[in-house]
Amino acid sequence: MRISVQGGGCSGFEYKFNIDTSTKTSDHHIGPDHAKVVIDQTSALYLNDSVLDFTNEIGSQKFIINNPNAGASCGCGNSFVPSDLPI
Repeated sequence: MRISVQGGGCSGFEYKFNIDTSTKTSDHHIGPDHAKVVIDQTSALYLNDSVLDFTNEIGSQKFIINNPNAGASCGCGNSFVPSDLPI
């Protein structure tokens, strides 16, 4: 799974989750081979010290990123403003 940070969303930046079978030498690899998470070098700057969690509740399954670098986020939790940018 590839996690990236891109411009957009209601707060300025948004998290993207994709299945990606190719990697680059500059990618950051997290986790064992059978459950690898890949993050590109630029996105890693915004995700440094973040925690990826998965919730499995009635009617809802989703990944959640607890990002200490986010100064603010939207209600859905998929969009954020980095803490080093003015809100």
